[in-house]
Amino acid sequence: MSVSNEELVRRADLALADLSAVGGLSVEQADSFIDMVFDQPTILRQVRQVRMNAPERKVSKVGFAERILHAATQARVYDPNDGSTPYDDTFPENRYLQASKRAKPTFSQLAMQTKEMIAEVRLPYEVLEDNIEGQSFEAHIMRLIAERAAIDLEEYALFADTGSADDFLALQDGYLKRMTSNIVDNASSGIGPALFKNGLLTMPQKFLRNTGQLRHYISVANEIKYRDVVAQRATGYGDSMLTGDQPIRAFGVPVENAPMLVADGVGNKGFLTFPQNLLFGIQRNISIETAKDIRSREWIVVLTCRIALQIEEEEATVKYIAI
Repeated sequence: MSVSNEELVRRADLALADLSAVGGLSVEQADSFIDMVFDQPTILRQVRQVRMNAPERKVSKVGFAERILHAATQARVYDPNDGSTPYDDTFPENRYLQASKRAKPTFSQLAMQTKEMIAEVRLPYEVLEDNIEGQSFEAHIMRLIAERAAIDLEEYALFADTGSADDFLALQDGYLKRMTSNIVDNASSGIGPALFKNGLLTMPQKFLRNTGQLRHYISVANEIKYRDVVAQRATGYGDSMLTGDQPIRAFGVPVENAPMLVADGVGNKGFLTFPQNLLFGIQRNISIETAKDIRSREWIVVLTCRIALQIEEEEATVKYIAI
């Protein structure tokens, strides 16, 4: 049974009304959209996701800068003046731990401030007419927007730089811009074990207690090149590099790709860190609004969201340049 154009437009009006709701998404809809973004095969799947209810959030850091364990004294020493009152915790041989040896955690806070970004999607009437039946228009559009947004947000997370000429990237500093303490310059010598060895040796030793949680991140092309290097080994592990069914490691640390590392230059950058050390904040107040332009015969869908970037422990990062 054919459907008239009037009926298609009526259905489109209903679908877009559902999509725009009251100018924004409910908490459940926003969470669903955020889940779709983080489900895409980008580095965002591994970083620490911070869902924010306000434009600014403080992330607390607590740690111990030095040893907290000391030898325990078994004897209790009493004040010789009355023989019954134990010395206080300043006396070195009392059962109390000396006050000077008590552990004092260090407290600090990281500020995360979101920056607003916007996307405008134009849908010609004919595309809408071809797709309005047989599927949920709302879910279809949301999925397409989430897929593309995830790609854009990975580029933003990696290469945002307040000094950039690109107004999108200039909103705040991204992960690579924030990595300044530990740099490995590979001098364009190509991908190989030496790069990853130097990265691990550059990483402060206190962060190497659990190398299994670290990750080397490089571009897709460099991952392929490194697999080719490993494939030269006449072993089963070397063969598995050609089939791609075996995770690749370098000195015990997984090597993974971040596709949008090629967004800047030729993908000759990379980094080493703990994925959860990278903070990605996204504010739940996501707005999706719609309008109809009758002169261009297009539906307009506008998405706005607020994103914040931060690194919890910048010292626990190593940046690879000139790979």
